[in-house]
Amino acid sequence: MIMLMRKSSKYLLVLLVLLSFSACTTDENEGANSMDTGSSEFVSAEVIEDINASTMLSYVKGGIDANATNAFAYKAVKITYNTLNQNDEAVVASGLLVIPTPTDAYKAYLASLGKSFSVSMLCDNHGTIFLDSEAPSNVEVVNGVPDYALATLMTGYAGFAGIYPDYIGYGESQDVSHPYILKKASVRASLDMIKASMKYMLDEGIAINYQLYISGYSQGGHLAMALAQEVENSFDNVTLKGVAPMAAPHDVEALANIEINASHTMVYPAFLGYLANSYAYYYEGINLSNIVVETNTTKYQALFDGTKNNIAIHTALGLVTDARGGFNQHTADALFKEEFINDYQNNANSLIRQKFIENKSYDSWTPRTKVNLIHCFEDEIIPFSMSQNAFNELNATGADITLSPIPNAYIPDATPEDPFVHGRCASVAYGATTKWFADIRSGVIQ
Repeated sequence: MIMLMRKSSKYLLVLLVLLSFSACTTDENEGANSMDTGSSEFVSAEVIEDINASTMLSYVKGGIDANATNAFAYKAVKITYNTLNQNDEAVVASGLLVIPTPTDAYKAYLASLGKSFSVSMLCDNHGTIFLDSEAPSNVEVVNGVPDYALATLMTGYAGFAGIYPDYIGYGESQDVSHPYILKKASVRASLDMIKASMKYMLDEGIAINYQLYISGYSQGGHLAMALAQEVENSFDNVTLKGVAPMAAPHDVEALANIEINASHTMVYPAFLGYLANSYAYYYEGINLSNIVVETNTTKYQALFDGTKNNIAIHTALGLVTDARGGFNQHTADALFKEEFINDYQNNANSLIRQKFIENKSYDSWTPRTKVNLIHCFEDEIIPFSMSQNAFNELNATGADITLSPIPNAYIPDATPEDPFVHGRCASVAYGATTKWFADIRSGVIQ
């Protein structure tokens, strides 16, 4: 569950491989109505970037499509808003909102077709991060260039209003413990970010058409699925058009059954450590001291405070095996106590197992929206079976659901800095997601 947003044009160029649409496919970005969000979540907004269309076109030509003839102006805003934590405590959270503005020429083109411009919204939920500096609103720093790579594609090129929650525990709420893969708080925080972003756009006179698309990778894919269920159940003020969970650990218990095993070699120990810390912090009766080998639980909890990267975490836990920070040669008993492992494997009623079951990304749900489960076949961190099993279950309900496996031949080659399929798959998965969303919006997919 590695964080996969990078600030490089290489990332965007890889996305281009699967993109065959142009910014002009935003013809369906029209038809704004007069609904409001019903939102009291909005607290404040800070404009981080305000880049005109001609400047954005130079970024698009340099990093996405050399033949592009149109780009949208790009206004990046840090949104702060009220939400509730896992234990229902009030939190002021934050995220990044990036808003497209069409050129006068493009507005004139739409007018010639009897249309006016309004934006569709896309809420993307990022993968696991350990550093607060990697939160979307922190990445998009004040330097006159668009730094959040996905926003450049989704907004500057494709014309979506991009909504990127930082998550509780990052950005404005850095001093709060992050509810890692805890469905209740995570869904609420993303939904409240959507509502606060909508209020800001309405207050600014920006025409929105209330079409919403939801995506996410890894941890964010788990959240995307759960968020879609909540939107369908409780937020009537949008039309959910498509949901793309990518490489997601939908069934937390099934994944833990694989990982919490003394003979299993951990591929990415830090995410397992994060999971243990989060569940012990937020659930009464789950004690960190009974779970992890590290006896100094105060020191352990501090590893996930937003100031340490994955190598620092693995080093502190004694799990680094080479000078580059390699860490994938340890079995689970190097992180977890044997007593905990044995109890988990043999006690169907263990409390942490029950909480894993509660946090499955979907529950008794037949989606009314198109869902596309995108996953690399050979993902070694989140196995493909996570998406295959979710597809089987939801398909049996009659849902309009697609499973999109990505073979290794389509992903970039491994490097010492990026060895895992899980990490390298993200650029291709986002490319497929963007193309799929664009096809829904333009009517190619009905």
